[in-house]
Amino acid sequence: MRFTWFIARRIIAQRSHRSSVSGPIITIGIIAIALGTITMLIALGTGIGLKNKIADKVAAFSGHIRVTSLENSQGHVTLSPLDNANTIRINISKQKNILSTQAVAYVPGVILNTNGFDGIVFKGVDNSFNQDFFSFFGLSNTISVPEKNEVWISDVLAKKLSLDIGDRVPLYFASDQTTMPKRRTCNIIGVFSTGFSDYDQTYVIGHLDLVRSLYGWSQDQVGAFELFLEDEFADLSAQSDELYDTIDALVDVQHIEEQFPEIFNWIRLFGTNISLIIIIMIIVGGVNMITALLVLILEQTQLIGITRVMGARVGSLQQLFLIQGAYLIGVGLFWGNIVGLGLLFLQHKTGFVSLDPDTYYVKEVPVFIDFSTLLWLNGLTLIMCLLLLVLPSLIISRIPPTKALKINP
Repeated sequence: MRFTWFIARRIIAQRSHRSSVSGPIITIGIIAIALGTITMLIALGTGIGLKNKIADKVAAFSGHIRVTSLENSQGHVTLSPLDNANTIRINISKQKNILSTQAVAYVPGVILNTNGFDGIVFKGVDNSFNQDFFSFFGLSNTISVPEKNEVWISDVLAKKLSLDIGDRVPLYFASDQTTMPKRRTCNIIGVFSTGFSDYDQTYVIGHLDLVRSLYGWSQDQVGAFELFLEDEFADLSAQSDELYDTIDALVDVQHIEEQFPEIFNWIRLFGTNISLIIIIMIIVGGVNMITALLVLILEQTQLIGITRVMGARVGSLQQLFLIQGAYLIGVGLFWGNIVGLGLLFLQHKTGFVSLDPDTYYVKEVPVFIDFSTLLWLNGLTLIMCLLLLVLPSLIISRIPPTKALKINP
């Protein structure tokens, strides 16, 4: 092994004296590994970043898990209230991994003024409302939970109906108790933007007591509980099942992937696309390195003949050229990481690559990369490329030493 490393170091050290034939091919192989690494890093960093960002935004609006009555299980509105809400809240608080619980209600309505009207979903909240919502989506300087006759509206609705903070706007709600819709006039105290066009065109956020007054609910009735988890990467299905088993009531427990399957099915495609890109880039880089190693082997034919005559084993010579291949792959990985991480860092700081929020739910490409991801990506690339290089190294055993010594360098 010491002999193999000694010869490999000498050959690598003399790389500046390589022939005009091998030079360009080796350079192309290194560039292919570098470009493949850059592509994989960008695909992985932006793909995971976009996936996490969208999931975080959905969770920030609706929580990770929703507990509501069985009558509301087939839709997002909560016209049938949860009874004994305080008892249910106590049961929820006993569960592990629950960061906070907010009481909400979702009811359909219409917003109307002299500039037009639009159908809405009114989201009623109380003082348990997760105020991270406002720091995540709020466009107003004042961040506060609405009182009974106050609302937050989206910037889309505000522009569509020419509304602004401080304006008073009437909201209309259908009721089984009267033939005419019920009206509530509310003062606009804030504006939000989620980046989800369906949300921003639909939702108005107000106080839960307004919903109670509309439908005659008691203070111990809510439309649903939305739960936020400490570990957002926990198994949502397992957490939902465990929570359902502990609540002594007829309720429906759904996590966000069940509530919004179309969004999360789309997100899962990111993982498939990233895997395909990584596989393709590794194959492309490996094929280029195979070509480079074959050239190196042919270039060192006389060395192979001399060392074989002196008693070197074929396996040692294979190791010799695999070490050279690993060195070239390492050079490509080094420069690929420098450029790839540099581009990701630049995007993270400046956001120079933007997206259409109506399609991707974010205004700029989000970035996420951690050390463990970086480590396994480089390790996987190195190992897979070396495995591919085993094939051309087998050609060494087919080079007769006697013929190899007749070849002039």
